[in-house]
Amino acid sequence: MATQLSKNASTAPQASHQFEPSSKSLPTTITREYSIDDTPTSFLLQCFSDRIFVSVSQLKGKLGTLLSCNMEYSMIDGSKTYDVTTLLGVRDDALLEIYARQITERIMSLGNVDQWGASEGGGTSSGPSVLLGIALDKKKGGGRDQETFRTIVDLVLDMYVEAVRIASSP
Repeated sequence: MATQLSKNASTAPQASHQFEPSSKSLPTTITREYSIDDTPTSFLLQCFSDRIFVSVSQLKGKLGTLLSCNMEYSMIDGSKTYDVTTLLGVRDDALLEIYARQITERIMSLGNVDQWGASEGGGTSSGPSVLLGIALDKKKGGGRDQETFRTIVDLVLDMYVEAVRIASSP
């Protein structure tokens, strides 16, 4: 039977063209490299239909800790709640969770969130989940000072705005 399969496989018709996905099916991807406090910092942002992936690395492109942050509206009182979960990596560093939450809050504050619909948790989701991979150089402060924190969050937001603009263009 194995001989018959390989015989049939070798006589299969060859495709006359290669599959090329539609540009609408691909995530919008933005990459940047900045020097923050004399530390090379690489940024990657990808907008998928159901989530946003962000990577911030001061450790030569390493992913670091991977966090997920979701925002939901309460069906009871309409308040916003944020759920930050560490998926991989350091679990005892609250600053990384603050980065994830702040980036998510700022993205959600930009509006245009009605397209995301209801979430699995029973509440009403106000936007996509944000996956954040973050690796900060602890030898150079690890992004713990207020100015570095603001700079990183602002740069991610600028990249997000650019990605939305690119995705929205015809």
